[in-house]
Amino acid sequence: MQFIYARTAAELIRYTLITDPPEAMYWSTYRLKKSDVKLLDKFDRSTAANIKQEIFDDIIKTESIVS
Repeated sequence: MQFIYARTAAELIRYTLITDPPEAMYWSTYRLKKSDVKLLDKFDRSTAANIKQEIFDDIIKTESIVS
Protein backbone atom coordinates (compact mmCIF):
# COMPACT_ATOMS: atom_id res chain seq x y z
CA MET A 1 0.00 0.00 0.00
CA GLN A 2 1.40 3.39 -1.00
CA PHE A 3 0.92 6.59 0.98
CA ILE A 4 1.68 10.21 0.16
CA TYR A 5 3.20 12.68 2.61
CA ALA A 6 2.85 16.38 1.79
CA ARG A 7 6.08 17.84 3.14
CA THR A 8 5.26 21.22 1.61
CA ALA A 9 2.46 22.33 -0.69
CA ALA A 10 4.68 21.59 -3.71
CA GLU A 11 6.59 18.54 -2.42
CA LEU A 12 4.72 15.22 -2.25
CA ILE A 13 6.68 12.20 -1.05
CA ARG A 14 5.59 8.61 -1.70
CA TYR A 15 6.21 6.02 1.01
CA THR A 16 5.00 2.66 2.25
CA LEU A 17 5.02 0.83 5.57
CA ILE A 18 6.85 -2.49 5.75
CA THR A 19 6.03 -4.25 9.02
CA ASP A 20 6.89 -7.72 10.28
CA PRO A 21 4.45 -9.45 10.03
CA PRO A 22 2.86 -7.52 7.14
CA GLU A 23 -0.62 -7.48 8.71
CA ALA A 24 0.78 -5.69 11.78
CA MET A 25 0.28 -2.33 10.05
CA TYR A 26 -3.46 -2.79 10.73
CA TRP A 27 -3.11 -3.73 14.41
CA SER A 28 -3.93 -1.08 16.99
CA THR A 29 -1.43 -2.66 19.40
CA TYR A 30 1.58 -2.65 17.02
CA ARG A 31 4.27 -0.11 17.90
CA LEU A 32 5.42 1.41 14.65
CA LYS A 33 9.18 1.86 14.24
CA LYS A 34 10.92 4.44 12.13
CA SER A 35 12.55 1.60 10.22
CA ASP A 36 9.07 0.46 9.08
CA VAL A 37 8.78 3.62 6.93
CA LYS A 38 10.20 3.02 3.43
CA LEU A 39 10.51 5.91 1.00
CA LEU A 40 9.60 5.15 -2.61
CA ASP A 41 11.28 8.30 -3.92
CA LYS A 42 15.08 8.64 -3.94
CA PHE A 43 16.84 11.13 -1.67
CA ASP A 44 20.35 11.50 -0.31
CA ARG A 45 20.97 9.72 2.98
CA SER A 46 20.57 12.64 5.39
CA THR A 47 17.49 14.04 3.63
CA ALA A 48 15.88 10.59 3.62
CA ALA A 49 16.52 10.22 7.36
CA ASN A 50 14.92 13.62 8.04
CA ILE A 51 11.90 12.82 5.88
CA LYS A 52 11.42 9.41 7.54
CA GLN A 53 11.50 11.09 10.95
CA GLU A 54 8.91 13.68 9.83
CA ILE A 55 6.61 10.95 8.48
CA PHE A 56 7.07 8.81 11.60
CA ASP A 57 6.33 11.77 13.90
CA ASP A 58 3.26 12.68 11.85
CA ILE A 59 1.88 9.12 12.02
CA ILE A 60 2.46 8.89 15.79
CA LYS A 61 0.88 12.31 16.35
CA THR A 62 -2.16 11.41 14.23
CA GLU A 63 -2.61 8.06 15.98
CA SER A 64 -2.55 9.70 19.41
CA ILE A 65 -5.28 12.13 18.33
CA VAL A 66 -7.46 9.31 16.97
CA SER A 67 -7.18 6.98 19.97
